[in-house]
Amino acid sequence: MPHEERVKLSEKLVNKSGIKGKTKVAYGVTGSDGIELAVRAARYYTGQPYIFTAYGDYHGVTYGTMGLTGKGNMQPYFYPILPDKAIGYFHFPYCYRCPYDKEYPGCDMYCMKSFERLLDGKESPYTDGVNNINNVAAILVSPFQSSAGYYIPPVEYLQELRRIADRFGMLLIIDEIQAGLGRSGKLWAFEHSGIDPDMIVTSKALGGGVPISAVIAKAEILEEWGPGAHVSTQAGNVLACAAGNYILDVVSSEDFLKKVNKTGAYFMERLRDLEKRHKIIGHIDNRGIYTGIELVNNRETKEPAVEASTYIRDRSVEECLLYEKGGYYHNRMQLIPPLNIGTAELDKVIAIFDKLFGEAESKFKI
Repeated sequence: MPHEERVKLSEKLVNKSGIKGKTKVAYGVTGSDGIELAVRAARYYTGQPYIFTAYGDYHGVTYGTMGLTGKGNMQPYFYPILPDKAIGYFHFPYCYRCPYDKEYPGCDMYCMKSFERLLDGKESPYTDGVNNINNVAAILVSPFQSSAGYYIPPVEYLQELRRIADRFGMLLIIDEIQAGLGRSGKLWAFEHSGIDPDMIVTSKALGGGVPISAVIAKAEILEEWGPGAHVSTQAGNVLACAAGNYILDVVSSEDFLKKVNKTGAYFMERLRDLEKRHKIIGHIDNRGIYTGIELVNNRETKEPAVEASTYIRDRSVEECLLYEKGGYYHNRMQLIPPLNIGTAELDKVIAIFDKLFGEAESKFKI
């Protein structure tokens, strides 16, 4: 049944979505649920089967989303259930280790040009660029690649995907489940690229611990399917929407986002100081409080510091500091602090990193 909290949250999400034109909202319970909802809506609206996503993106592990999580280490969890096969993949712009051995910005976003060339011809199931045939419903991507290692692509990444989607008649769906709601210093991470998405999926932080997900989309997309096409007992329930209203009011406020950016800039400054002293730091990604650190054995060769990364992670636990370790080569520090973390706590983090980086460099002769 409709209720006041859901009406208020829907109005806020529509007004703060950044999507141009008439916009509507549909609710789910989890992030995977929200992604499935978006994919179903995109296929229903376009009448096309295929979905494109980037290698390394994480969009869920339910039956309907596991094909969209193009990660080799997840496949053993799926076996022997085959995921959705109407999925295509392209390379994420991991500029520090470009899959095409190019250098940004001189590369002119070669990875996206390569993706577009795939679509230009007729020898793939996705498109026939010569005869203007498109079998793809949508491109679904994370604006920053979170689960893979907290990678931040160039701003041109989403701009190029928007252009490609428009050219071939595909929708562009942005998965803001991890990078959104203030973590990047803006309410939505896609805002750094200045694009207009067709759909946004949000979850996780939206409920502040209470399960909720929302798909915010251009109205004609969600109006295409009929009543009963999407139903869920707990979607948009009163408690979850009340939590969402409170969270959204806090994280979307101008003062709060200013503080996130100020804190993130302070953290990055301190990390740059560490980078000058510790050769194990190969690269740092940072936007707002969204931060990833790549550890290497040698800055010239960029050899991944796999053993040292595991050592530092384990020692950090002993020092009462918790963070995620990930990365394409298992050598990334995924730093996901609370958005309201203070500089005093960050100083403690830096002190622990300083100590443990030194230990690792000595132990592994870096």
